[in-house]
Amino acid sequence: MIVQALSVAAATYVIKFFGMSFANLQLRPILIGPIIGLILGDFTQGIIIGTSLGAVFLGGFGVGGSLPSDTDMGAIVGTSFAILAGNDVKSAVALAVPVGLLSIFVYNLIKIVWHNAVVAIADNAVAQHNDKRYEHIHYAAIIFFGIPYAIISFTTIMIGVEPISQLMNSLPEVVNNFLSIASKLLPAMGFGMLLKSLWDKDLVPYFFSGFALAAYFGLDTMGIALVGTILAVLYGYNFLQKQTQDKKIAEATTSSRTYLVEAEDPDDDFFN
Repeated sequence: MIVQALSVAAATYVIKFFGMSFANLQLRPILIGPIIGLILGDFTQGIIIGTSLGAVFLGGFGVGGSLPSDTDMGAIVGTSFAILAGNDVKSAVALAVPVGLLSIFVYNLIKIVWHNAVVAIADNAVAQHNDKRYEHIHYAAIIFFGIPYAIISFTTIMIGVEPISQLMNSLPEVVNNFLSIASKLLPAMGFGMLLKSLWDKDLVPYFFSGFALAAYFGLDTMGIALVGTILAVLYGYNFLQKQTQDKKIAEATTSSRTYLVEAEDPDDDFFN
């Protein structure tokens, strides 16, 4: 267990490091799930869990410095516990959502304590025109950021897998049924949150087209995605064609107005 805990902790640090460093590579659960699955020896289950959690957290995104949930930690801990305990997707969802919310407190604690201290030191370095010290502080902040999360992943896996596994196995059937239903509802809620933030009246035909393809033609997700890709390509092509035509019309109109102004110039008539 210690090797697996260390491996997950290392993966946690790398994921957080790239999310904070120059690359600003924010990995989503759909990528984190397979990574954790590969580390723990169940790549297929990692893909399944990562895809499900990706749908759950699909509508959650940060605005400025405000984060609704730490999707990274939710996906890491949820996928790890589900694979190590031999449970399915519903267990991963049941753990990922509260872990993601609790991890926000860790994020805010790091910002309040560490980042505020770093900002004060960095301001002092700037005031003294000490560029080297400023760079070192910046690098130290990036390197330090993932360490608390790696410790959390290691500790929770070392201590919590067996208790969580026993708890999930001892739950009444009605609770398991509720978790199963919730694991299917939460992805729909994630899509709903994303749709709410992107909703526009121009999307109405595409929304109901997708619904019709699923409800009446029996297409699966891949089939609907392919149809949506074709429609998106056609829409983009027509949009570019329309922009080109509008540009030509605008240029022709401008040329016509210029010609008429020159033709009707009274100064030319007077001097001629």
